[in-house]
Formats: sequence, C-alpha cells, structure tokens
Amino acid sequence: MIHQGDATLLVEKGINDVSVLFLEGTPCLVGSSPTADIVLDNPYVSRMHVQFLPEKGSFRIRDLGSTNGTFVNGLRIEGEGVLLRTGDRIELAPDQVVFKFHEQGKTVALPAISQQAPYDLVVDPESRDVWVRHQKVEPPLSHRDFDILNLLYQRRGAACSKEEIAAIGWPDRMSGDVRDSEVKQYIRRIRQRIEPDPSHPQYLLMLRGYGYKLSPE
Repeated sequence: MIHQGDATLLVEKGINDVSVLFLEGTPCLVGSSPTADIVLDNPYVSRMHVQFLPEKGSFRIRDLGSTNGTFVNGLRIEGEGVLLRTGDRIELAPDQVVFKFHEQGKTVALPAISQQAPYDLVVDPESRDVWVRHQKVEPPLSHRDFDILNLLYQRRGAACSKEEIAAIGWPDRMSGDVRDSEVKQYIRRIRQRIEPDPSHPQYLLMLRGYGYKLSPE
C-alpha cells in the first residue's frame, strides 16, 4: 500500500497504472527483486538497482552497482550518489523507468512539455517524438540521437559538456572512451533533423572547447 511520505516520485515512464510513489523517512530499495521495497518488472532494471536514503530533509540516491546505471538529470551517478532536489529527473537504465523527484512541501511543477508549448522545438521523452515548429520529425530519431537531444532539451539554456553527452549517448562506455569526433558526428546528425539550416544552427549551439547547449528560446 502507498502512504503519504516525506518525498514523492512522480512516475513519468515505466510503471503501468501508478503515477506517484511516496518515500518514507527510511531507506528504500528499488529493483526487480521481489524483496525490494519498490519492485519494478523491467528487464533492464537490476535486482537491487538503486537506493533512496533520507538525508538533510531530502533523500540521497545511490546506485547499487546496477548493470545499466542510474541517471540524475542525464548524468550517471556513482559512488555515494547525489542529494536530490525538487525537479530532479531520475532514470533507471537510459529512458526505461523515469521518475521526477519532489521534496515534501514543495510545489509540484507542470511537466516541462506543457510549460514550453510555445517553444519551437519540443522533445517528448515519453513518446520519444520530436516536434519542430509544430511539425513532427519523421522518421523518428535514432535511440542515441534522441537520448542526446533529450539531455540537451531537459537542460536547455545550460551548457552540457562533451563528457556529459558521451555519458548519456554511450552508457555502455566510459565517457573518456568516446572520441570528440563521435560526439560531433551525432551532433551533426541531430542538426540535420531539427535545424531549418544545419549550417547555421539556431537551436543546437556549440560552446567551443566545452560542449553544446540548446537555445532557451
């Protein structure tokens, strides 16, 4: 049974018929094992995938050595994990199970896609569709193209380093093993799909010597 708790996980993807999970003030194990506190029936989720630990009025999230990783705001977490804040996006395995974290007493924001309806570029992580100026991009982007674009979209206006892009685009490889030329190749592919004039990009912008960002407007 689900009870009102100290924090909430809004289910954006991966759990049928459940929209909200509540975290109590005790450690919570999440995984595919029937002994987990929150059991997920997903072949990409490890038996003991991740743990939520109450800390400083919020929760710390730690990956438990899962095969496909845990990502917070597009970045794979390791070691002691990270302290969560309201609005953080949590993925168990890339785009398999997706939560939005909210601390107790914080106002729950509307989904980003609703907030950004006037934006010329819309990326829907649930359907994995991309819209440019109200026109759906067809055929759909490849898995890697979409994951990279979605990372930039979730953080639009903010800089994403090449290492961050590599971590989300190539989760099976260490980011240092992904060459800059590979990242550039996929950025070029994405621009071909979303930019009115790929040679003069207005959405996907390069930050020389660092990485890329999506224009906030």
